[in-house]
Amino acid sequence: MLSRSTFTNAWFFARHPVFTTGEFADANERTKRESKHSLLAYNRRSGRLLNIRRGLYAVVPDGMDAESYMVNPFLVAGRATSDAVLAYHAALQFHGYAYSHFNTMTYLTTQKETKKFTFQGTAYIGVTQPKILMRKDEHNFGVDVVDQLGMDLRVTCIERTLVDCFDRIDLAGGIEEVWRSLQLVPYLRMQRVLDYLVLMDNAVTTAKVGLFLETYKEHFRVKDEDLAFLRSRRPLHRCYMFPGEHGGKLVYDWNLIVPLAVLERAWEEPL
Repeated sequence: MLSRSTFTNAWFFARHPVFTTGEFADANERTKRESKHSLLAYNRRSGRLLNIRRGLYAVVPDGMDAESYMVNPFLVAGRATSDAVLAYHAALQFHGYAYSHFNTMTYLTTQKETKKFTFQGTAYIGVTQPKILMRKDEHNFGVDVVDQLGMDLRVTCIERTLVDCFDRIDLAGGIEEVWRSLQLVPYLRMQRVLDYLVLMDNAVTTAKVGLFLETYKEHFRVKDEDLAFLRSRRPLHRCYMFPGEHGGKLVYDWNLIVPLAVLERAWEEPL
């Protein structure tokens, strides 16, 4: 006769392709702690579970081999911490607008210390939510909850992703990858972009986003008054688009010194 825990675990595994030990413990609340560890260890040995890192597991579907089964990297990143939010290039990939595929998944969290880990060839990097958003208690602004293989996954919406990528280009694959990826976006809710820029309150980031939106004004149907609003929040003094770099051309409307390679979009093939 099958035990109650067998039924519980079959139900749990079917609904949690990736899970934490805390989630497993909650589902087996009537089971002794030692027995919970034994259940996890047994399912690992039998090939039913993969240990991603300490406290994080993935379920191997029936009929699949544990050694060859590839776990959905979005789910791994989304369960890396209790409040993980797919962001930057990982969000671009999730939304289907990344120009290139990266074996790196970046997620936002309110936790101050998160260790980078690698699983099945993909690196997972936790980044603390922007301090200004946490100070304003707005770190969930522009975060969507979406279904992924039956699980809730938190990911920044495309408008927040756009701003975040220009704010931290280093976490989004560099300016060429950011520019080429965001060109693929068909539509933006402009008010959401503006609201998020106001929350971030970073003049250089505002200028970078403004330059991009002005470049694709027709594509995104950007209103003149929206660009004027962004210009009113640009840097008061000339700033480099990338800190520490020298050279480039001053774009007066944005008080931004921009590398010629960006202005000329040197990565594009000549006609």
